Amino acid sequence: MRWIWQQSDWPDFRYDKHALEDRELEFRINSERLAGRFEALPMASQEDAMIDLMLSEAIKTSAIEGENLDRESVRSSLLSLITSDTLPDNSDQKASGAASLLVDVRKNWQTSLTHDLLGKWQSMAVPEQRYTSILRGAYRNDPSPMQIVSGPYGREKIHYEAPPATHVPDEMARFLDWYNQASPLNRDKKLPGIAMAGIAHLWFEVIHPFDDGNGRVGRAIADHALSQSLGYPTTACLATAIEGDKKSYYLQLEKASRGSLDVNVWLDYFADTIIKAQDIAREEVDFVLAKTRFYEAYGDQLNDRQGRVVSRVFAEGRRGFEGGITTRKYEAITKCPNRTASRDLSDLVGKGIIIPLPGGGRTTRYELTVVKPAVQGLVKQ
Repeated sequence: MRWIWQQSDWPDFRYDKHALEDRELEFRINSERLAGRFEALPMASQEDAMIDLMLSEAIKTSAIEGENLDRESVRSSLLSLITSDTLPDNSDQKASGAASLLVDVRKNWQTSLTHDLLGKWQSMAVPEQRYTSILRGAYRNDPSPMQIVSGPYGREKIHYEAPPATHVPDEMARFLDWYNQASPLNRDKKLPGIAMAGIAHLWFEVIHPFDDGNGRVGRAIADHALSQSLGYPTTACLATAIEGDKKSYYLQLEKASRGSLDVNVWLDYFADTIIKAQDIAREEVDFVLAKTRFYEAYGDQLNDRQGRVVSRVFAEGRRGFEGGITTRKYEAITKCPNRTASRDLSDLVGKGIIIPLPGGGRTTRYELTVVKPAVQGLVKQ
């Protein structure tokens, strides 16, 4: 078996430029519409929307690698970094690292990629840990093969083997030279955004230059490339889209890492994923807009306990509160007795702030009312 980095024509990636034209146009139109949606939000809601988008990305890019992050810790780190450029005291290292990576990529979208910048991103993706030999901020130097394997000991399946560590410095120098020359910021040479991001992500993953964190840094590079192609930071939720079907992601990466340097199949998958990522971002922005309308309509009608429950529901994001709001959940969130919870919920139903869900069985479940805009004022439904 020959990996693509072993081919004589490596790294001469080939693809049909015309095959991506429609989705490249769709990507740009979607980006403009998303930007317009952001601008239509009040300033405070714009910040909320951006934090929600980055929160989803930080959690999902780690989840792709099998690492679960605490949602509230990530949110706290993002809020602190965006508002004061500092991390909260005693912040969770993994959560703060994931948040720092997302913020730094967004901040440096106009910056050329360098060895130092990628090392910085990898250090953020892989927080310092005791009793580990993983290099942080530097390329791998272990002479043993860098392999991606699965299966039990003795019957492992090798999905991929990266270039030897001795090749990494030269491979990365060639990659960075191509990336910065092909960047849309370089007027002499320009690749369409989807092709640029897709090839850059695949190329980086093929080299697999770090001991750990390659997936997270590779997706950050894709976001960086998309942002440069647009001329402003992308809001597409790429990691969130990938995590929704990560088996396909790994399968497509594995297929693209074998055989020839024809990457049409890979770019076809990648283009579809980016469009899906934009759909997710649109849903996130619409969710924030719906939250803004809800509080405008009902915010002054909530008592302290009710306010805490509503806030907790919105904290779950666009997917909502799994299983709906129940009396038991209300008691758990507010630490109030059953009688108080039942009275508060009845009050919310009476005001039209929550509505019962069908098919609740013996336990009644509720969801928040959706407040829709109208030409004159707000229409509550």
